Amino acid sequence: MIKDPLHLNKTELIKEYQALVTRETNFRMIAELSPVMLWMTDGSGKSLFFNQKWLKFTGLAGKNDPGSVWFDALHPDERQNCLVAFQSAFNAQLPFQMEYQLRRHDGEYRWILDTGEPRYDDNGNFGGYIGSSQDITERKLAEKALQRSFVELHRHDRENSLLGEMSSCLQVCRTIEETYPVISLYAKQLFADHPGFISVINNSRSLVETIVEWGSSHDSETVFNIEDCWSLRQGKPHRVKDPQEALHCWHVKKDSATGYLCLPMTAYGETRGMIHLQLPLQISQDIDQEKAFETVKALAATFANQVALALSNLKLREALQHQSVRDPLTQLYNRRYLIESMERELARAKRNQLVIGIIVIDVDHFKKYNDTFGHDAGDAVLRAFGELLKAQTRREDIPCRYGGEEFVMVMPGIDEENLLRRCEDIRKKTKQLIIEHRDQKLGTITISLGAALFPQHGQTTDELISIADTAMYQAKKQGRDRVVLA
Repeated sequence: MIKDPLHLNKTELIKEYQALVTRETNFRMIAELSPVMLWMTDGSGKSLFFNQKWLKFTGLAGKNDPGSVWFDALHPDERQNCLVAFQSAFNAQLPFQMEYQLRRHDGEYRWILDTGEPRYDDNGNFGGYIGSSQDITERKLAEKALQRSFVELHRHDRENSLLGEMSSCLQVCRTIEETYPVISLYAKQLFADHPGFISVINNSRSLVETIVEWGSSHDSETVFNIEDCWSLRQGKPHRVKDPQEALHCWHVKKDSATGYLCLPMTAYGETRGMIHLQLPLQISQDIDQEKAFETVKALAATFANQVALALSNLKLREALQHQSVRDPLTQLYNRRYLIESMERELARAKRNQLVIGIIVIDVDHFKKYNDTFGHDAGDAVLRAFGELLKAQTRREDIPCRYGGEEFVMVMPGIDEENLLRRCEDIRKKTKQLIIEHRDQKLGTITISLGAALFPQHGQTTDELISIADTAMYQAKKQGRDRVVLA
């Protein structure tokens, strides 16, 4: 406790002075050597004190007035905000906190947390601020990393959700064509920042044809040879980072100014096509470009795998479906498909009061071809007639090989006159067929046709085929190579 100087003798006064000097020295030492940057201003905002920690951090030690150059050390983006915050605090004379970036002595900008407390004299007059500055860069980096992790987690969850939805939709598609709008819908959402397309290899495996496109535009051809894409040649992703210094795919325009990624789509060991994505040249400085690319590449690989798997499964399903409903020799529908289709067509005809025409066709003297030229010649006759029958059908007609040399044609929505006309056309064109087997012509092919109509001649599949079959045998009895209506 400091005693009243008026009641101290000289010795006591000297001791009190020495104690005061010691306390002031200790206080200054604490302030100067504090692990926290300390500062003080007067009531007008002029700097009165910066401790050594602050001066060493900024590299402003030895300056006559470090406070005058503090403003210049602020990050250019922070200067106006800091000035406004300080002015507001001084006007209100209230405690404040603010964060900003300050240039360290080595030129690196560091995040600083400034905390200021107003100070008053013994009369209660505002005397300025005393405050501390903390380097919180590590905390800010941790916060940014945590925020990035949250964004990444959210992005990952969203992508997984969209991929799951797409997979579910692709699984219920019945044809390859049905997958195209599904693929397009989810590609636009998953690769919103990367215009691109998906192409598939055609059945002859000679061309790559685009089935889906998204985004504003891309710099590639939509139909090209397999050899024109490095990713399809090598069977692995091909990235062009800088179009000026890269190995370009030939399907990409030569004057392209954008990087891109080509990635093959493979399933069950077979390449089905490829996915092409445009890659922006400039990415935000806050983003690791290589990490961003690897993220896009991983997503594209997962997307491509799902699409390739779906297309392969559908292709396999279509092949199995084709085998189950097609006659392997003539590629016409088989008897099983005929029965199923007739039930459907009859139900529709009864509901809409439509007419259905049924033609039963038999190749005349077919046994002669087998006995004279061999069974291969007989197969050649059946194949040639099957091709002719397919060429004579409308979209809604159902041409079938019923068994042996017997064929059935179902013609929904046809009247008697047109049915007979179509029968005559088929009969005449059959006689015009020229079939060669082992460099030997097989002679003129003739057929006998029996025709019937629903509901005029029958109500069920069995009735109609039986009646048309009877009419066909009538044609044979009358001399063959003719048409008989039931």
